[in-house]
Amino acid sequence: MVIGLPFVIVLLFLYMMPLGIQSPCIQDKEKLGPKPVFFGHRGAPMVAPENTMMSFEKAVEQGVYGLETDIHISYDRVPFLMHDHDLKRTTNIKEVMPSVSSNRSDSFKWDFLSTLNAGEWFLKDKPFYDMKPLSKADRERARNQKIPKLQSLLDLAQKEKKFVLFDLTPPPPKHPYRNTFVRVVVSVILASKIEPHLIFWLPAFDRDYVRVKAPGFQHVGRLHSLEKLSKENIRIINVDYKELFYNGLRDYKAANITINLYVVNKPWLFSLAWCSRIHSVTTDNVKLLSEIDRPHFFMTPRYYMFIWLLIDVISAVLISAIFSFHCIQLLNIHFVPGTLKKQEAIFRGWAGKEQ
Repeated sequence: MVIGLPFVIVLLFLYMMPLGIQSPCIQDKEKLGPKPVFFGHRGAPMVAPENTMMSFEKAVEQGVYGLETDIHISYDRVPFLMHDHDLKRTTNIKEVMPSVSSNRSDSFKWDFLSTLNAGEWFLKDKPFYDMKPLSKADRERARNQKIPKLQSLLDLAQKEKKFVLFDLTPPPPKHPYRNTFVRVVVSVILASKIEPHLIFWLPAFDRDYVRVKAPGFQHVGRLHSLEKLSKENIRIINVDYKELFYNGLRDYKAANITINLYVVNKPWLFSLAWCSRIHSVTTDNVKLLSEIDRPHFFMTPRYYMFIWLLIDVISAVLISAIFSFHCIQLLNIHFVPGTLKKQEAIFRGWAGKEQ
Protein backbone atom coordinates (compact mmCIF):
# COMPACT_ATOMS: atom_id res chain seq x y z
CA MET A 1 0.00 0.00 0.00
CA VAL A 2 2.82 2.40 0.91
CA ILE A 3 4.65 1.55 -2.34
CA GLY A 4 1.59 2.46 -4.42
CA LEU A 5 0.96 5.75 -2.62
CA PRO A 6 3.28 7.91 -4.80
CA PHE A 7 1.59 6.51 -7.90
CA VAL A 8 -1.85 7.43 -6.54
CA ILE A 9 -0.67 10.96 -5.67
CA VAL A 10 0.79 11.50 -9.16
CA LEU A 11 -2.39 10.15 -10.73
CA LEU A 12 -4.58 12.49 -8.68
CA PHE A 13 -2.33 15.40 -9.63
CA LEU A 14 -2.74 14.57 -13.33
CA TYR A 15 -6.50 14.26 -12.91
CA MET A 16 -6.71 17.68 -11.25
CA MET A 17 -4.35 19.46 -13.67
CA PRO A 18 -7.15 20.77 -15.96
CA LEU A 19 -8.34 22.90 -13.03
CA GLY A 20 -5.17 24.98 -13.44
CA ILE A 21 -5.40 25.31 -17.22
CA GLN A 22 -6.68 28.70 -18.36
CA SER A 23 -7.31 29.47 -22.01
CA PRO A 24 -9.16 32.42 -23.57
CA CYS A 25 -10.76 29.90 -25.94
CA ILE A 26 -12.63 28.28 -23.05
CA GLN A 27 -15.60 30.61 -22.71
CA ASP A 28 -19.32 30.84 -23.35
CA LYS A 29 -20.34 31.37 -26.99
CA GLU A 30 -22.06 34.67 -26.26
CA LYS A 31 -18.82 36.07 -24.82
CA LEU A 32 -16.79 35.38 -27.98
CA GLY A 33 -15.90 38.67 -29.67
CA PRO A 34 -16.11 39.45 -33.39
CA LYS A 35 -13.53 37.98 -35.74
CA PRO A 36 -10.41 40.18 -35.98
CA VAL A 37 -9.98 42.13 -39.19
CA PHE A 38 -6.80 42.02 -41.29
CA PHE A 39 -3.99 44.38 -42.21
CA GLY A 40 -2.09 43.02 -45.21
CA HIS A 41 1.57 42.84 -44.13
CA ARG A 42 3.40 44.68 -46.94
CA GLY A 43 0.34 43.83 -49.01
CA ALA A 44 -0.19 40.16 -49.81
CA PRO A 45 3.43 38.89 -49.84
CA MET A 46 2.51 35.24 -50.37
CA VAL A 47 0.99 35.95 -53.78
CA ALA A 48 2.98 39.00 -54.94
CA PRO A 49 6.32 40.74 -54.25
CA GLU A 50 6.13 42.58 -50.92
CA ASN A 51 5.59 46.34 -50.88
CA THR A 52 4.66 46.54 -54.56
CA MET A 53 1.41 47.78 -56.04
CA MET A 54 0.59 44.25 -57.16
CA SER A 55 0.92 43.10 -53.56
CA PHE A 56 -1.39 45.81 -52.24
CA GLU A 57 -3.94 45.25 -54.99
CA LYS A 58 -3.97 41.52 -54.24
CA ALA A 59 -4.52 42.31 -50.56
CA VAL A 60 -7.50 44.47 -51.48
CA GLU A 61 -8.89 41.60 -53.58
CA GLN A 62 -8.57 39.35 -50.52
CA GLY A 63 -10.74 41.72 -48.50
CA VAL A 64 -8.30 43.30 -46.07
CA TYR A 65 -9.35 45.95 -43.60
CA GLY A 66 -6.12 47.86 -44.09
CA LEU A 67 -2.69 47.88 -45.72
CA GLU A 68 0.57 47.83 -43.77
CA THR A 69 3.83 49.12 -45.23
CA ASP A 70 7.22 50.75 -44.58
CA ILE A 71 8.27 54.20 -45.82
CA HIS A 72 11.69 55.61 -46.70
CA ILE A 73 12.55 59.05 -48.12
CA SER A 74 14.65 59.24 -51.26
CA TYR A 75 17.59 61.63 -51.46
CA ASP A 76 15.42 64.04 -53.47
CA ARG A 77 12.37 64.04 -51.15
CA VAL A 78 10.17 61.27 -52.57
CA PRO A 79 8.58 58.90 -49.98
CA PHE A 80 8.69 55.33 -51.32
CA LEU A 81 7.81 51.88 -50.02
CA MET A 82 10.59 49.55 -48.89
CA HIS A 83 11.13 47.47 -45.77
CA ASP A 84 14.88 46.86 -45.76
CA HIS A 85 17.51 49.53 -45.25
CA ASP A 86 19.21 48.49 -48.50
CA LEU A 87 17.96 47.28 -51.87
CA LYS A 88 19.74 43.93 -52.15
CA ARG A 89 16.98 41.55 -51.13
CA THR A 90 14.00 42.91 -53.03
CA THR A 91 15.45 44.56 -56.14
CA ASN A 92 17.94 43.79 -58.91
CA ILE A 93 20.46 46.42 -57.79
CA LYS A 94 23.23 43.79 -57.50
CA GLU A 95 22.91 43.24 -61.24
CA VAL A 96 22.50 46.90 -62.17
CA MET A 97 25.05 48.58 -59.84
CA PRO A 98 26.76 45.96 -57.64
CA SER A 99 29.27 48.49 -56.27
CA VAL A 100 26.55 50.40 -54.40
CA SER A 101 24.20 47.50 -53.61
CA SER A 102 24.92 47.75 -49.87
CA ASN A 103 24.16 51.48 -49.70
CA ARG A 104 21.05 52.58 -47.88
CA SER A 105 17.97 52.77 -50.05
CA ASP A 106 17.37 56.40 -49.01
CA SER A 107 20.78 57.42 -50.38
CA PHE A 108 19.48 57.20 -53.96
CA LYS A 109 17.37 59.63 -55.96
CA TRP A 110 13.95 58.62 -57.19
CA ASP A 111 14.97 58.68 -60.85
CA PHE A 112 17.27 55.74 -60.15
CA LEU A 113 15.01 53.93 -57.68
CA SER A 114 12.13 53.96 -60.14
CA THR A 115 14.17 52.03 -62.71
CA LEU A 116 14.88 49.03 -60.47
CA ASN A 117 12.99 45.78 -60.81
CA ALA A 118 11.22 44.83 -57.56
CA GLY A 119 9.59 41.56 -58.63
CA GLU A 120 12.02 39.10 -60.17
CA TRP A 121 13.51 38.17 -56.77
CA PHE A 122 10.08 36.95 -55.66
CA LEU A 123 9.89 34.39 -58.45
CA LYS A 124 13.46 33.18 -57.83
CA ASP A 125 13.65 33.09 -54.04
CA LYS A 126 10.05 32.14 -53.06
CA PRO A 127 10.09 33.81 -49.62
CA PHE A 128 7.45 31.47 -48.12
CA TYR A 129 7.77 27.67 -48.18
CA ASP A 130 3.99 27.14 -48.46
CA MET A 131 3.41 29.55 -51.34
CA LYS A 132 0.85 28.44 -53.93
CA PRO A 133 1.92 28.44 -57.61
CA LEU A 134 1.11 31.66 -59.46
CA SER A 135 -0.82 31.77 -62.68
CA LYS A 136 1.08 32.60 -65.86
CA ALA A 137 -0.46 36.08 -65.89
CA ASP A 138 0.48 36.74 -62.25
CA ARG A 139 4.03 35.52 -62.81
CA GLU A 140 4.43 37.96 -65.67
CA ARG A 141 2.88 40.75 -63.63
CA ALA A 142 5.13 40.03 -60.63
CA ARG A 143 8.20 39.97 -62.85
CA ASN A 144 7.58 43.57 -63.93
CA GLN A 145 6.94 45.20 -60.55
CA LYS A 146 8.73 48.42 -59.56
CA ILE A 147 9.33 50.22 -56.26
CA PRO A 148 6.16 52.26 -55.63
CA LYS A 149 5.80 55.77 -54.30
CA LEU A 150 3.79 56.34 -51.15
CA GLN A 151 1.47 58.41 -53.35
CA SER A 152 0.45 55.32 -55.35
CA LEU A 153 -0.54 53.43 -52.21
CA LEU A 154 -2.53 56.39 -50.90
CA ASP A 155 -4.45 56.61 -54.18
CA LEU A 156 -5.35 52.92 -53.93
CA ALA A 157 -6.35 53.20 -50.26
CA GLN A 158 -8.56 56.22 -50.94
CA LYS A 159 -10.22 54.50 -53.89
CA GLU A 160 -10.89 51.26 -51.96
CA LYS A 161 -11.48 52.94 -48.59
CA LYS A 162 -8.75 50.96 -46.86
CA PHE A 163 -6.80 52.00 -43.78
CA VAL A 164 -3.04 52.55 -44.09
CA LEU A 165 -0.70 51.57 -41.25
CA PHE A 166 2.99 52.29 -41.74
CA ASP A 167 6.41 52.45 -40.18
CA LEU A 168 8.64 55.38 -41.12
CA THR A 169 12.42 54.97 -41.29
CA PRO A 170 14.36 58.14 -40.43
CA PRO A 171 17.09 59.05 -42.95
CA PRO A 172 20.75 58.95 -41.88
CA PRO A 173 22.39 62.07 -40.35
CA LYS A 174 23.77 63.53 -43.60
CA HIS A 175 20.56 63.06 -45.56
CA PRO A 176 19.10 66.41 -46.77
CA TYR A 177 15.71 65.57 -45.18
CA ARG A 178 17.03 64.14 -41.95
CA ASN A 179 15.26 66.78 -39.86
CA THR A 180 12.13 67.24 -41.97
CA PHE A 181 11.23 63.72 -43.11
CA VAL A 182 8.06 63.66 -40.99
CA ARG A 183 6.87 66.91 -42.56
CA VAL A 184 7.61 65.54 -46.02
CA VAL A 185 5.44 62.47 -45.40
CA VAL A 186 2.62 64.47 -43.84
CA SER A 187 2.58 66.88 -46.79
CA VAL A 188 2.40 64.01 -49.30
CA ILE A 189 -0.46 62.38 -47.38
CA LEU A 190 -2.44 65.62 -47.14
CA ALA A 191 -1.85 66.41 -50.83
CA SER A 192 -3.23 62.99 -51.79
CA LYS A 193 -6.70 63.97 -50.50
CA ILE A 194 -7.08 60.63 -48.74
CA GLU A 195 -9.64 60.75 -45.93
CA PRO A 196 -7.57 61.53 -42.79
CA HIS A 197 -9.19 58.85 -40.62
CA LEU A 198 -7.83 56.19 -42.98
CA ILE A 199 -4.28 57.00 -41.82
CA PHE A 200 -2.98 55.01 -38.84
CA TRP A 201 0.03 57.09 -37.79
CA LEU A 202 2.52 54.75 -36.08
CA PRO A 203 5.83 56.74 -36.11
CA ALA A 204 6.64 58.29 -32.75
CA PHE A 205 8.52 61.22 -34.30
CA ASP A 206 7.04 64.74 -34.06
CA ARG A 207 3.57 63.63 -32.94
CA ASP A 208 2.71 67.13 -31.77
CA TYR A 209 3.40 68.53 -35.23
CA VAL A 210 1.37 65.75 -36.87
CA ARG A 211 -1.60 66.37 -34.56
CA VAL A 212 -1.63 70.05 -35.39
CA LYS A 213 -1.10 69.65 -39.12
CA ALA A 214 -3.31 66.56 -39.60
CA PRO A 215 -5.78 66.31 -36.71
CA GLY A 216 -7.78 63.59 -38.45
CA PHE A 217 -5.02 60.96 -38.39
CA GLN A 218 -5.48 58.06 -35.96
CA HIS A 219 -2.40 57.79 -33.78
CA VAL A 220 -1.05 54.33 -33.00
CA GLY A 221 1.41 53.51 -30.22
CA ARG A 222 3.55 50.60 -29.12
CA LEU A 223 3.28 48.40 -26.02
CA HIS A 224 3.93 51.23 -23.58
CA SER A 225 2.46 51.66 -20.13
CA LEU A 226 -1.14 52.77 -19.86
CA GLU A 227 0.06 55.98 -18.22
CA LYS A 228 2.25 56.85 -21.21
CA LEU A 229 -0.48 55.97 -23.71
CA SER A 230 -2.95 58.12 -21.80
CA LYS A 231 -0.49 61.02 -21.64
CA GLU A 232 0.00 60.86 -25.41
CA ASN A 233 -3.74 60.40 -25.98
CA ILE A 234 -3.29 57.11 -27.84
CA ARG A 235 -6.12 54.57 -27.95
CA ILE A 236 -4.65 52.12 -30.48
CA ILE A 237 -1.48 50.03 -30.13
CA ASN A 238 0.48 47.94 -32.62
CA VAL A 239 2.12 45.02 -30.81
CA ASP A 240 4.29 41.99 -31.52
CA TYR A 241 2.10 39.07 -30.40
CA LYS A 242 4.96 37.54 -28.38
CA GLU A 243 5.30 40.68 -26.26
CA LEU A 244 1.59 41.05 -25.65
CA PHE A 245 0.82 37.50 -24.60
CA TYR A 246 3.94 37.45 -22.44
CA ASN A 247 3.08 40.68 -20.62
CA GLY A 248 -0.66 40.10 -20.55
CA LEU A 249 -3.45 42.11 -22.13
CA ARG A 250 -6.06 42.31 -19.38
CA ASP A 251 -5.19 45.87 -18.34
CA TYR A 252 -5.17 47.11 -21.94
CA LYS A 253 -8.54 45.56 -22.65
CA ALA A 254 -9.94 47.01 -19.44
CA ALA A 255 -8.75 50.46 -20.56
CA ASN A 256 -10.51 50.00 -23.94
CA ILE A 257 -7.26 50.10 -25.89
CA THR A 258 -7.69 48.85 -29.45
CA ILE A 259 -5.01 46.26 -30.23
CA ASN A 260 -3.44 45.23 -33.52
CA LEU A 261 -1.15 42.18 -33.37
CA TYR A 262 1.67 41.42 -35.79
CA VAL A 263 2.70 39.20 -37.55
CA VAL A 264 0.00 36.55 -37.19
CA ASN A 265 0.13 33.78 -39.81
CA LYS A 266 -0.80 30.56 -38.01
CA PRO A 267 -4.46 29.55 -37.53
CA TRP A 268 -3.89 28.58 -33.88
CA LEU A 269 -2.38 32.00 -33.12
CA PHE A 270 -5.16 33.79 -34.95
CA SER A 271 -7.67 31.72 -32.95
CA LEU A 272 -6.00 32.80 -29.71
CA ALA A 273 -6.23 36.45 -30.82
CA TRP A 274 -9.90 36.00 -31.71
CA CYS A 275 -10.72 34.44 -28.35
CA SER A 276 -8.84 37.30 -26.66
CA ARG A 277 -11.05 39.87 -28.42
CA ILE A 278 -8.17 41.40 -30.40
CA HIS A 279 -9.49 43.94 -32.89
CA SER A 280 -7.10 43.32 -35.81
CA VAL A 281 -4.03 41.38 -36.88
CA THR A 282 -1.30 42.07 -39.41
CA THR A 283 -0.73 38.97 -41.53
CA ASP A 284 1.11 37.63 -44.57
CA ASN A 285 -1.64 35.09 -45.22
CA VAL A 286 -4.99 36.84 -45.44
CA LYS A 287 -6.51 34.11 -47.59
CA LEU A 288 -5.85 31.32 -45.08
CA LEU A 289 -7.04 33.23 -42.03
CA SER A 290 -10.11 34.53 -43.86
CA GLU A 291 -11.30 30.95 -44.26
CA ILE A 292 -11.44 30.38 -40.49
CA ASP A 293 -15.04 30.79 -39.36
CA ARG A 294 -14.57 29.62 -35.78
CA PRO A 295 -11.53 29.75 -33.43
CA HIS A 296 -9.58 26.51 -33.24
CA PHE A 297 -9.93 24.71 -29.87
CA PHE A 298 -12.87 26.89 -28.88
CA MET A 299 -15.16 25.23 -26.32
CA THR A 300 -17.58 26.23 -23.61
CA PRO A 301 -16.63 25.67 -19.95
CA ARG A 302 -19.40 23.05 -19.68
CA TYR A 303 -18.07 21.10 -22.68
CA TYR A 304 -14.50 21.40 -21.40
CA MET A 305 -15.61 19.99 -18.04
CA PHE A 306 -17.43 17.13 -19.78
CA ILE A 307 -14.36 16.18 -21.85
CA TRP A 308 -12.11 16.41 -18.79
CA LEU A 309 -14.34 14.16 -16.64
CA LEU A 310 -14.92 11.71 -19.48
CA ILE A 311 -11.18 11.23 -20.03
CA ASP A 312 -10.60 10.91 -16.27
CA VAL A 313 -13.29 8.24 -15.93
CA ILE A 314 -12.06 6.25 -18.94
CA SER A 315 -8.46 6.37 -17.76
CA ALA A 316 -9.49 5.40 -14.18
CA VAL A 317 -11.43 2.38 -15.50
CA LEU A 318 -8.47 1.27 -17.64
CA ILE A 319 -5.97 1.69 -14.78
CA SER A 320 -8.28 -0.21 -12.39
CA ALA A 321 -8.71 -3.02 -14.92
CA ILE A 322 -4.95 -3.34 -15.44
CA PHE A 323 -4.30 -3.23 -11.70
CA SER A 324 -6.97 -5.89 -11.04
CA PHE A 325 -5.57 -8.12 -13.78
CA HIS A 326 -2.10 -8.04 -12.23
CA CYS A 327 -3.50 -8.70 -8.74
CA ILE A 328 -5.31 -11.77 -10.01
CA GLN A 329 -2.11 -12.98 -11.68
CA LEU A 330 -0.20 -12.61 -8.42
CA LEU A 331 -2.90 -14.44 -6.46
CA ASN A 332 -2.79 -17.32 -8.92
CA ILE A 333 0.98 -17.61 -8.47
CA HIS A 334 0.68 -17.77 -4.68
CA PHE A 335 -2.27 -20.13 -4.41
CA VAL A 336 -1.85 -22.61 -7.25
CA PRO A 337 -0.39 -25.78 -5.61
CA GLY A 338 3.27 -26.42 -6.39
CA THR A 339 3.80 -23.06 -8.09
CA LEU A 340 6.10 -21.67 -5.43
CA LYS A 341 8.10 -24.91 -5.19
CA LYS A 342 8.63 -24.90 -8.95
CA GLN A 343 9.81 -21.29 -8.85
CA GLU A 344 12.22 -22.11 -5.99
CA ALA A 345 13.65 -25.08 -7.93
CA ILE A 346 14.15 -22.94 -11.02
CA PHE A 347 15.86 -20.24 -8.98
CA ARG A 348 18.20 -22.82 -7.35
CA GLY A 349 19.06 -24.20 -10.76
CA TRP A 350 20.08 -20.73 -12.01
CA ALA A 351 22.06 -20.13 -8.85
CA GLY A 352 23.90 -23.46 -9.23
CA LYS A 353 24.87 -22.68 -12.83
CA GLU A 354 26.29 -19.31 -11.83
CA GLN A 355 28.45 -20.97 -9.15
